[in-house]
Amino acid sequence: MCVPQEELDWNKMLIERYIGREGLWLHRRFLSLCWIKHFATDGGDLSCHSELKTDANHDISNFLDNEIQYVHSCLAIPSDDFEDVETQAVFSATYILWLTKQMYECEGIELQQKQLIRGGELKILLKKHRPEKSFLWDSII
Repeated sequence: MCVPQEELDWNKMLIERYIGREGLWLHRRFLSLCWIKHFATDGGDLSCHSELKTDANHDISNFLDNEIQYVHSCLAIPSDDFEDVETQAVFSATYILWLTKQMYECEGIELQQKQLIRGGELKILLKKHRPEKSFLWDSII
């Protein structure tokens, strides 16, 4: 099952419109997992066709780059514009942590956590918005 780009775009629009709604972020996880598994499976089936496998890895890399940019744009929402900005920041941060784990578990896909976290800003953000879970953030990141 391949997730059409329109479904990801629709989910993105809803997340931007309805700030801080966990259900939308959970649905994004579902869509992302379907997308990743589709290309990871195709890549595994194409082991004898290195050019096609390279294309699949390139698609996954592009997907990750887009998701990283999107999450960072969600983290940059001014706090005085919306009341649920802190919640949105936590959901987007946990989404990128979840995505990191999914990519790490996919065979043949190398992903450096530093690229996703960008110099510890994710850890700082999580500690700022959820200081009571400081120990958890230290152990995960």
